[in-house]
Amino acid sequence: MKRLLSIMSVFSILILLFVMTGCEPKVNVPPNVTLEGAIISSGNTTVALNETEIKPNENNTSSNVSETSEYENAAYTITATEGDLVVLKLKAVDPDGLPLTYYYSAPFNDKGLWQTTDGDVGKYLVKVTAADQFINTSADVLVVVNPSNKAPVIDCPEDINVREGETVDLDCKFFDKENDPIVVEYSGWMTSPTYTTGFESAGTHKVFVRASDPTHNVTKTILVNVENVARAPIFLQHFKDMTVTESDIVTLNPNVTEPDQGEIVIVKYSEPFDSNGVWKTKIDDAGVYPISVVATSQGLSTKETFTLTVKMLTTPPVMALIPNMTVSEGDTVTIKPEAKDRQNNPITFEYSGWISDSSYTTTYDDAYPKGCDKPGCTATYKITVKASNGLYDVSQDVYVTVKDKNRPPVFVWPTSP
Repeated sequence: MKRLLSIMSVFSILILLFVMTGCEPKVNVPPNVTLEGAIISSGNTTVALNETEIKPNENNTSSNVSETSEYENAAYTITATEGDLVVLKLKAVDPDGLPLTYYYSAPFNDKGLWQTTDGDVGKYLVKVTAADQFINTSADVLVVVNPSNKAPVIDCPEDINVREGETVDLDCKFFDKENDPIVVEYSGWMTSPTYTTGFESAGTHKVFVRASDPTHNVTKTILVNVENVARAPIFLQHFKDMTVTESDIVTLNPNVTEPDQGEIVIVKYSEPFDSNGVWKTKIDDAGVYPISVVATSQGLSTKETFTLTVKMLTTPPVMALIPNMTVSEGDTVTIKPEAKDRQNNPITFEYSGWISDSSYTTTYDDAYPKGCDKPGCTATYKITVKASNGLYDVSQDVYVTVKDKNRPPVFVWPTSP
């Protein structure tokens, strides 16, 4: 019974409330949406646009005569630049005081954010919605993305191949879409657009090319490959013409270096030098000799040439053998010496001993030396012949044998009284 009374009491209260509200249920009214502001961030700068700075579109006007009717229905227009971060800040009021949820069409995310990038230039009609749990309201926002200032463009080869000793030319070209002034810098292995390599430049090197306009800077890396070039040996001292004398020992000591460290150098000498660059001259080697010295390394050779003059050594004359002679008393002894001088110096002869001249007529007493007192005796005499070229002498002994000669009788007539 008590439970029935309680139910009747609650029902009575509900009837009273219905009467007090005019006997009509409350209708849910959709929220009123406005764009309170937008935040556009570009690089290190953030620009906040409030409601008065965002242009509302009027029904019968257009901000651009080329815009289509699709864009004319937009409630608001926001202008941004490629690379900007665009943040929509919606403001909506729900007449019923209900909590609201906001929705954004692409390219915005569910937070009302859009990070634009290069290539996003264009017009975007974005639908924004405010909704309570029963009903929602939508509006169109036109987002115009203008092109950003573009960074300079560097047109360079990716890598360059040269040989030691050649000049590297980077041959870079630079462009700026907005024709802004460009400042170019080179760093790394090169600090200018050209560089002449040396013979120590072999290897791979990095060159950095930086181009800057008032807004941007870009850098490109170029690989420069320098190929090692084999080099021939170098004579640090040149050979000069030389003059020596027969019997001298000539030794060549070339001063050779190999530019590429660690390589073996082989040196060869022309004849008459041996493999060690030595020549022991001797008599009869006099003359003029063209000499070459060749240094070889890594298949490359360097030649040095010079003239070697070997002077004739002054030597004693060479005298031909003078035969011993046998004559008879009364004969004439004649000595005809012959001698040669290698340098054709004049030769003089001297005679000593039995005679002092080259010719002598024997007497009938020359066969009878002391101690011989009978017919048929013989006597032998030594003659020394000396040949001289003014510097050196040479001598030879010649033996002359004189035989007794039988003479006919001689009349001896008496003298007149």
